[in-house]
Amino acid sequence: MAKTKKTHDIFLSYPFDLGAQAETVAEAFEKAGLAVFAVPEVEPGQDVLQEMWQALAESWAVVALLKSKTLSPAVAIEIGAAAAWQKPIYLLTERKVRQDVAVDISMYEVFSISQIDEVVDLISRSLSPLNENQKDALKRAYQKLGVPTDQLLMEPASIDRLNKMILKQSKLKLSGERIMQELLRLRKKGKLPRVKRTR
Repeated sequence: MAKTKKTHDIFLSYPFDLGAQAETVAEAFEKAGLAVFAVPEVEPGQDVLQEMWQALAESWAVVALLKSKTLSPAVAIEIGAAAAWQKPIYLLTERKVRQDVAVDISMYEVFSISQIDEVVDLISRSLSPLNENQKDALKRAYQKLGVPTDQLLMEPASIDRLNKMILKQSKLKLSGERIMQELLRLRKKGKLPRVKRTR
């Protein structure tokens, strides 16, 4: 039997020289019952990029630690991917961030690391986990649609069809991004029905 993998609620992005601050931030989320993914936690032998993108796709929100004047290329890429997937993004800094960083961060609210409890509270209050009946409705619609998750990621029209099926069957209204999050988390836990790739 395949071993189920841990799912992550928060994707923590940061330059390696802010490792100590990242540990403090991660601990605050863990205390609130939210599982945090950070690249250093990837075990030896695992594909770092695959694990990273999987965690980014399934996470509810992305929290990025920034220096006062610079944004590392890796963090910029992760923020860009999160923005493309329309995930909530929270920026934490040691000091006030100047607007000469590598990407436009003006659309995101910036907090100091000392405000981490406020960020934890904001994210915790925004989460509304699906109950078992809602998860079952999602799994039934997914199985009826017959499009595997990897294929769904590349087909927005299929996600929209799945969304309409779920709404019709159970009156459950979810965004396309939330549907994919839930499916990826169910798959990682070994609870998602298998469907065959159609092409």
